[in-house]
Amino acid sequence: MRLLLHVPLARGSTRGNWITALRWTKILSDLGHTVRTVDPSEYASVVHKSYDALIALHARRSADAIELFRIAAPRSQVIVALTGTDLHIDLTGHGADYRSVTKSLAVADHIVLLEPEGLKQLEPSLRSKCVVIYQSTEIPKLSRQSHAACFKISLLAHLRAVKDPFLIIRAVELLPSSSKATVIHAGEATSPEWRNEAVRWTQRCPRYEWVGALPHLNAMQLLANSHVTVLTSRHEGAPSVFSEAARQGIPMLSTRIPASVGILGPSHPGLFEIDDALDLAKLIDKAETNKKFYHELCGASAALEHRLSPQAEQNAWNALVNRVARGQEPTSLRSGKPPA
Repeated sequence: MRLLLHVPLARGSTRGNWITALRWTKILSDLGHTVRTVDPSEYASVVHKSYDALIALHARRSADAIELFRIAAPRSQVIVALTGTDLHIDLTGHGADYRSVTKSLAVADHIVLLEPEGLKQLEPSLRSKCVVIYQSTEIPKLSRQSHAACFKISLLAHLRAVKDPFLIIRAVELLPSSSKATVIHAGEATSPEWRNEAVRWTQRCPRYEWVGALPHLNAMQLLANSHVTVLTSRHEGAPSVFSEAARQGIPMLSTRIPASVGILGPSHPGLFEIDDALDLAKLIDKAETNKKFYHELCGASAALEHRLSPQAEQNAWNALVNRVARGQEPTSLRSGKPPA
């Protein structure tokens, strides 16, 4: 099949949407399909060419691209991949952004969710279009450097309000003085204000160091060298760090948000409440001092590796594209459960 994949961010961005799009491009190409992946500046020059389907990442930000594709290729199918912004911001309001998302979903032949909890945000009439495709990572297992002198925590998050990146500082400042916990935070500063704040905290908090944006492989090495990794976000679509941590066998602590519950499971031992520094501090302290709990966290990560593997993601895309080729609707997910 000839597939057009639209990413609503400029090419070269280090944001998660482009990382996801490039991985999907490789998966679909490996399955034997021809994939053209474009950003908004490139889209108008290619949309009128012959494609069997459009894969639009982000329902609202790709809304114009979806509408243009429907006009240019009325017989071709549209696959809309929902992001965390679509689900947890745009669909919770009733303004122009809400209408833009719902229009894209109405036009879509298929809707891709990155975790099953997102189904709860959609109208029941849309759920028969939905399929869950868990994200994976192709980074191999990396050698792990020993850090016996400290309890190393990684935080892989760009500096944005939705990521609540400095919650980790509030948490480690609550740890007992005997704790050896240290935080290495890698992520892009999205404004001078964020950068200045991260630099100030690096100077003021002896347990915290911001190292800026890292190349992906370097970030994965940081993750592999950690005793635990933390996600502090207020909402997410499907954090790639989950599959990356599962691949490296690294325990995870995460805010109890829909994406975390959908991917890690509601009974995951490392979940804590949004904006709750004390809750996070207790989990860090327990992971550092309680071997049984730490091994429980390790086991929870190991249990996710197959579900979040490249082969599982490729199989899910293969099944969806085969249905597109046959003109079939995806398996109904009215039960809220992901496909087998």
